[in-house]
This record gives sequence, C-alpha cells and structure tokens, in this order.
Amino acid sequence: MRVALTGATGFTGRFVTSALEKAGLTPVALRVDLRNKDAVDKVVNATDFDRVIHLAGHAFVEAADWQSFYSINQLGTLNLLDAVARKRPGARCIIASSAQVYGPHAEGLILEDAPTNPTNHYALSKWAMERGAELWRDRLEIVATRPFNYTGVGQDTKYLIPKIVDHFRRRADVIELGNTWVRRDFGDVRTVADAYTGLVQAAVVPSVVNISTGSVFSIGDILERLTVLSGHHIDVQVNPAFVRKGDVEVLGGSAATLRQILPDWQPMSLDDTLEWMYSVDDSQRRQP
Repeated sequence: MRVALTGATGFTGRFVTSALEKAGLTPVALRVDLRNKDAVDKVVNATDFDRVIHLAGHAFVEAADWQSFYSINQLGTLNLLDAVARKRPGARCIIASSAQVYGPHAEGLILEDAPTNPTNHYALSKWAMERGAELWRDRLEIVATRPFNYTGVGQDTKYLIPKIVDHFRRRADVIELGNTWVRRDFGDVRTVADAYTGLVQAAVVPSVVNISTGSVFSIGDILERLTVLSGHHIDVQVNPAFVRKGDVEVLGGSAATLRQILPDWQPMSLDDTLEWMYSVDDSQRRQP
C-alpha cells in the first residue's frame, strides 16, 4: 500500500513516516502549498498512491496570523480532497482535525458524539475543515481524527511540555506558567503515529475518531515527574498572561472508539514520554 502523506517533514509526519515503513507500507510525501489549487492538482495527479494521511496544517493556537488557519487548514484541505477525489475516487483520506473542536466547556473524557463548540481561530478552522470535507464524502472515504494533546522529541519549545522539559534540561531556576492545576490528556507522538498507521490499514473505520490516552494529568504532575527525573527543582511562577480564564478542571478524550478499531493499540505512559524527551541528546533533536 502506498500512502500519500502531507506534512511528512513536520513533527508528527516524521514519526508517521517511520510507523508506516515499520508496518511495511510505502509513505509518499506530498510536498505542495495546499493554498495553491493548481499546484495541488498537479502534484496529486503526478503521484501514485492508494490512501492519504493529511497532517499538514497551521497548528500553533496562539499564532497572530489567524487568516492562515483558514487558508491552510480549511481551504487547503478542501483543495487536497478535491484533487484526490478526481485522481483516486473512493480512496480513504484520514484528515487531522483537533480535539479543540469540542471547545472549552466540555468536561471529563469526551466521546466523539459530544457537541462541538470551537472558540478560537485554530479550532474553528478545524471544525470548518471537517464540515467542508463532508461535501466530498460521496466520493471519498473520509476519517476525521481528533487528537488530544500529544508531545515528543522534536516538538517546538513554544508548546507547553517541550517548554517545561527544556527548562529542566537547562536546569533553569524559574519557569513561568499559567494554570498548573488543570488536568489534561497528554499523549506520545509515537503512539499517535501508530494510530494513524492502524487507521490507514483497518478494514472498517468511523467518520470521526479521537486519538487520546483516556487518562488525564495536571501540569503539576508533569513538574513533579520531571523534578524526580532530573533531580532539579524549578521555582514555578504564574504569569497572568498565560492564565486561561474559564479553564475546565478535567479535559481528556475517550479512547474507546480507537481501541475498538485497533484492539492492539496502546498509549504510552506519561513517564515513558517524559523520560524519552528529557534524555535524548540535543544533537538528535529536530525542530520542524
């Protein structure tokens, strides 16, 4: 099976590429500006593939350039689906949405049928992407994944857990954070990659599926684990600019649907993820 992959050189894409190869599949990178419809058509038409995993997108929630969320995440995805539908009618297309489409008012372990309530440009662009993709469902087998937070070696330190790990690795005296009491679902990019690889091969797939661990931890839990791992204590200072008002106490995803489709899939423990991120030598780190 040849799997066309957007975002192949990004943080997640590098691990998905490795997971596909490990499973005996052939990843084929689609390198194109998704905003350029003619370029997308040309690249897709010139590529031999059976199925698609679409990971490329504008991801950093706090980015000021909100227009790019829609031009890349929404319109770029629709350009891709339109080209794929003409090249490979009926092909399975796995598109990376986000658990943020559920919104901040969801509580506990969220199921895929929970109401959506996107409240920032990133989440809204992903929700709009999902809704727009429905218009191609008569020509393609579309699976929208909704990953919850996940991390790993190579993720930019502008994201929370890499930022915390980096402070411990540098043995910094102080770190500025927001709400450390909230509990969240924190996955590992390696098992997220395994999930994508499993979904591309599964006999039957749902239209929407969470990629989550089904467990939640607080930022305080992460700090405690890294303190033990490193033997270093950091003074945590709350920066009001990082505090999100109205944060729910517990926000995680149910992994029941994913485990039903992929019974052998298992999330990695948070301890294993943090140890991996803390111990990998700087020379092995690749920022997207």
